Order: sequence, then C-alpha cells, then structure tokens
Amino acid sequence: MEYTLKSNSLFIDKTGLLNGLQRGEELAFALLYNQYADLLYSYGTGLGFAKEDIEDSMQEVFCNLYLNHSKINEINNLKFYLLRALKNRLLNASHASKTQSFIDVENVDFYTDVTILDDLIDAEDRVVIQKKIQSYLDALTGRQREAIYLRYIEDLDYEEIAELMNMTVPSVRNLVFKAIKQLRNSSIPSLIWPILFSFVKIRL
Repeated sequence: MEYTLKSNSLFIDKTGLLNGLQRGEELAFALLYNQYADLLYSYGTGLGFAKEDIEDSMQEVFCNLYLNHSKINEINNLKFYLLRALKNRLLNASHASKTQSFIDVENVDFYTDVTILDDLIDAEDRVVIQKKIQSYLDALTGRQREAIYLRYIEDLDYEEIAELMNMTVPSVRNLVFKAIKQLRNSSIPSLIWPILFSFVKIRL
C-alpha cells in the first residue's frame, strides 16, 4: 500500500514517506501511525499489557519519534524500531508502576487470533481451516508463536527478532526450527501450509 504526503499527489513510495518523516511533516507521521497502530496494539496485547498502558506507550513512542525526526535516517527498519520501542516502553512502565503487576515477557503465553483473508475460499471452509490452523498454533509455546509471527508474518530478520526477544541469533533460529518441525510433525494437510504462511493474518 502506498501513502500520500502531499494533497496534490495520490501516492508516494516509502522513500518519500521517509523523507517526509525526516522533515517532521505531521501528515507523514499520521500516515505512519495509521500503518503501524494495529500491529503495535496487537503486539502489546500479546505481551499481556492492558489497553490503557499500550495506548499510552504507543503515544509516547510516536511522540519521541516525532521529536527526534532528524535522526530517522539512522533507522534501518521502522517496523522493528517501533516494535522494540513499544516493548521497551511497556517494560519500563511496568517496572516503575506500583499498581501494575510485573509482566515476565519471556514466559507470556502469546495468544494468536487467526483470520483467513482469502476471499476465494468458501466462508464455511474458511471457518474449518481457521480452527485447524488455530489448533496447530496453540500447540506451540508462546515464545515459538512469537518467533514464528515475527519471522514469517512481519518478515523481521533473525538479528532483529533476537534483539526483540532478548535472545541470541542461534537461539532464535533453533526456536523457529523446532516450531516448524513441530508443525510438520503435526500432519498438517498440504492445503493448510500455503494458507498458513500466505493467506493468514496472525494477530498477537
């Protein structure tokens, strides 16, 4: 999907968006927020944080990015940057809060809400496939689901996932390998595999 930065232009590429962000254009930041808000909220929910805390942290993340917009050219991957910034902000707030229970993100049982997006599949069949995929994912550990989500749905590289999950790169590779192996050993029908990694949106 393309994003517009100028009223007289319908579309603009990612380079144009980055240029707008670096110049501190409010519209560019509004478009960035619209692009990543749902992803960040879902990720925060998956980590076990409350709605209000997630929304407050998201606001702080985008405000800080706006205030430091001149340094945006130093960011290699905006999606990874935002996910990491949100997670760090949530953890810092959790540690500092006297009322909120401490959340151990390394032991959070990530919940995945599977939604089939392929309109070519009959509605009744989508429900059946959806339930099957959900059951396969539910058999994985929370950490495995998080790693699978970040690698195959959000397309982060192993180095980024390792930093986000506070693991080493070899450990992340091993975690993903074991998750895929477990899925393969689950006798998943051949029809499910392409849907699992192509037509399915997995929300944390």
